[in-house]
Amino acid sequence: MKIKKGTIKTEVTYDYEMKNKYLIRKEWDKNKKKALVIMKSAGQADEIVQDQTTMYVVNNLSKLEYGVVEIVNLFPTIEGEETKESAVENLKHIQQAIGRVDDVIIGVGKGVEKNKKAIERLNIILAILLDKKASIFQLEANFGQKGFHPLYPALKQRWKLVPY
Repeated sequence: MKIKKGTIKTEVTYDYEMKNKYLIRKEWDKNKKKALVIMKSAGQADEIVQDQTTMYVVNNLSKLEYGVVEIVNLFPTIEGEETKESAVENLKHIQQAIGRVDDVIIGVGKGVEKNKKAIERLNIILAILLDKKASIFQLEANFGQKGFHPLYPALKQRWKLVPY
């Protein structure tokens, strides 16, 4: 018989009122590559609960030989309206995370193309990434289209990362 054990350390950064979630960090093997995944909106995941998106992110990154993921969003709000302060704080956390990872994966999905505010926020983040000379990837489906969110059905079980 063979018994294998594993531990995933989780750390979540919120504002003091718990209205904005800036970062989810999960570590299962600190000796492997680290990824930053940028999506659109803060989900339901916390330090214990996993939502579907976070689960698929961890599962697929593990298959791709990553050992740490930091998850951030274009919009950090989980309750109430976004404020200027929360938007600035969110960008600060994203900038800090960029410096701690090997690769950045843009997984905002196709829906942002119709959201002016999301496009604006993504362009700000892309400028920061380019300034820091980050290694930027996106998710590609098996039929060649790019730019998907981790919940896209064709990507749930297997990610293909391609340059952004």
